[in-house]
Amino acid sequence: MWRWGFNFPQLTDTTNLLFVTRRAAGKTNGLLLGGIIAGVAILTLAGAWFLGGFSDSFRGIDKIDAAAYAESAKPFQGGTYQFEGVVDSDLGFERGVGRLIAFEVTSSSRHHFLPVLIPEKLSKINPQKGQSYRVMVNGRNSGLLVVEAIQKI
Repeated sequence: MWRWGFNFPQLTDTTNLLFVTRRAAGKTNGLLLGGIIAGVAILTLAGAWFLGGFSDSFRGIDKIDAAAYAESAKPFQGGTYQFEGVVDSDLGFERGVGRLIAFEVTSSSRHHFLPVLIPEKLSKINPQKGQSYRVMVNGRNSGLLVVEAIQKI
């Protein structure tokens, strides 16, 4: 039917109109749902990446009890531990062995000092007094803690 220059179609079969409308709405909802799922996945991965969830090499490693180590190093022989501490002093360097550093660690509201050997293979690390580090150490038979990995905080 023509009125004022516009063509208005005559709709006699309403079933066809409902079917077309439902199908179009289904496509839009599927695209919208897919976009929302993809957006949530991207945000989750980005959050994990920025919070260090993919690269935490210290995950699952026990924290060292600095007070117990100060009493006796024997229970810590052969184990792998982690701690966060501040460099207190440089105790010396020996070529072919590495650098001995004293870290100040707070444990049970007290300050303890842990002597840690940074092997020569990690010579790129140059800790300075007052810098904070997160350290993964391995307890040797001599009772000395040897750095396996170190990250500046």
